[in-house]
Amino acid sequence: MTIKLNHRLWTRFRQQTRVWRTGVLPGVVVISCITIARLTGSLQVLEWMAFDYFLRSRPIEPADPKVVIVGINETDIKAVGKYPIPDRELATLLRTLQQYQPRAIGLDVFRDLTADPHRAELAEVFRTSRNLIGIETALGNQSNLTVKPPPELPPERIGMVDVIIDPDGKLRRSLLASKVDSGDTKYALPLRLAALYLGSEGIPFQHGERASDPIRLGQVAIPRFRPTTGSYVGAQAGGNQVLLNFHSHAKPFHMVSMMEVINGEVDPFLLHDRVVLIGMTAASVNDTFMTSATKSTLLTETLGDLAQYQVIYGVEYQAHATSQLINAALNGRPLLHTWIDELEYLWIWLWGLTGITLGLVLQSPWKTLLSLALSSAGLVCLSYALLVSSWWIPVVPTLLALCAAGLTTSFFDRDFRSLLEQRSVTLKQTYDAVHNGPLQTLAAILRSLDDEPANARLRSQLQALNQELRSVYESMNQALITGEHPYSQTPIQELLYQVYENTLQRDLPGFASIKTFIPPDFTPLKDCPLTADQKQGLCLFLQEALCNVGNHAIEATYLDVACKQDQYQYSLQIIDNGMELTSDLQPPRRGRGTDQAKELARSLRGKFCRAPHTPQGIVCQLTWEVRSPWLQNLISGLKLTPAKRVAQLGRTASEWEHPSEF
Repeated sequence: MTIKLNHRLWTRFRQQTRVWRTGVLPGVVVISCITIARLTGSLQVLEWMAFDYFLRSRPIEPADPKVVIVGINETDIKAVGKYPIPDRELATLLRTLQQYQPRAIGLDVFRDLTADPHRAELAEVFRTSRNLIGIETALGNQSNLTVKPPPELPPERIGMVDVIIDPDGKLRRSLLASKVDSGDTKYALPLRLAALYLGSEGIPFQHGERASDPIRLGQVAIPRFRPTTGSYVGAQAGGNQVLLNFHSHAKPFHMVSMMEVINGEVDPFLLHDRVVLIGMTAASVNDTFMTSATKSTLLTETLGDLAQYQVIYGVEYQAHATSQLINAALNGRPLLHTWIDELEYLWIWLWGLTGITLGLVLQSPWKTLLSLALSSAGLVCLSYALLVSSWWIPVVPTLLALCAAGLTTSFFDRDFRSLLEQRSVTLKQTYDAVHNGPLQTLAAILRSLDDEPANARLRSQLQALNQELRSVYESMNQALITGEHPYSQTPIQELLYQVYENTLQRDLPGFASIKTFIPPDFTPLKDCPLTADQKQGLCLFLQEALCNVGNHAIEATYLDVACKQDQYQYSLQIIDNGMELTSDLQPPRRGRGTDQAKELARSLRGKFCRAPHTPQGIVCQLTWEVRSPWLQNLISGLKLTPAKRVAQLGRTASEWEHPSEF
């Protein structure tokens, strides 16, 4: 009892494993395709969109009082009466700001030209303002793409304002340092301002000799942007870049206008001991960039419903970049981090395999959809929570792998299970029909035979036929349950030897007259690459040809089974010297055996021939070309589908047990 139970459990386990194997493969293919899509950058834009959405959806942070923007707007330009802002007014603005004793001033306005008649006044302010940082652009390959710094400022008081834009036209990273053509290392305006501010707090700025060396602000190491950081694929990562962790607030920085400062309309406490950034906030000046990662920007708030996308002023971007550096070193506000590539792809595959598991275990479309929906919601929430904690992990490819692999697996699993169930029902119904019909008739015939010696041979043949018919169902059902092809593991030469021996032992009239049996040698087929179906086809071909000799050859005295291989082809021949039994009234009928032989020839890409043999008899010959194993496996793999696999299991026994005429 225990043995039967264990066998039953083992059989169910093997059947379940086969079903799962069929369902897992399509899911793995889907995950592989998603992995390839990510490796090639096809999902890059979608991942950026999710990244931006998560950033602007974060909880609101308090506004940063350490950074203040002095914006030169349209009203200021009208008050001055011309643009660019003349040197005298700019000098007045800087002198007024110095009265409030800010810790650092960033002048995000180009001042490389010295033709203004009041340049000396501004130059004096430049020389005496030790906390002032001017700007330049230094990374253009052509001279017309670079803007030189104010000549009155030394190199250590100059910051780059070069901006790196992603392929979708949006701003997500900040350039901190870069080596220029002269070999010098240039530092960005936000890093210069942060170093000035933090130096007053006793927090040093440290950097190696190369631009790509790690940058440290005290104990905080700034994570350097790489070509494959996060969702980026092959990004330009020259110099030292960092992902922008925008301040999560609709109005993260205090902002005043130029004329408000000059006219003394600003609270002194607002500017004292702060980082003050001076820049253009006039709509007529093209100093803007696109972004989707902030809750709001100055220009977007001004435009309101007219804004189709978020646009950020250059000075506002510099404020965000400066603020993130200062707060990371001073308050421990986290910078954005990412996983290594291997961990990201492992994460994608783990969630994809989770989808495959759900599709296999639940076995219900509605349960699978519900579980995938809940899992997707959990994945999105987890990804969002990790980003709030400063970790950017892949969410779009992971979500695609989870849902696509789960749905694909569920579809294939349901289809394969339905196919198996339908096949099993058809097999049972067929056997029931045979059991209640031919087998009952056969049993009645056996009961009607008496014990006369003349009936002994007939009784033996009928009993053997009865046993063969009953074994058909068992063999087919076993193959259907286990999914193992009976010819998959056994070498072809052994299978053909077994068929040859077993067939000749059958009580067929044509075999009685044969005097000469030339023993076959099937070793030439030892290295022939064959699928399990092709092995079965060759066995059926040999058995059918031998049975035709036993049933239809008259007075045959000679039987030769020849197997050969040359440089170009294999051949299998069955030759006899008997006279074929034919009817004068009916032409020879093409039987199922001929169809099987022709199908096998097509599968092997060979030829089948059945023709008279000189001087007497019939030759059945099958030839096919020599092919390499990898080509044979490739062709067979392309032809194999789950439906064909199930169909193969159901057709074996009847064709094996009852061969028909060629």
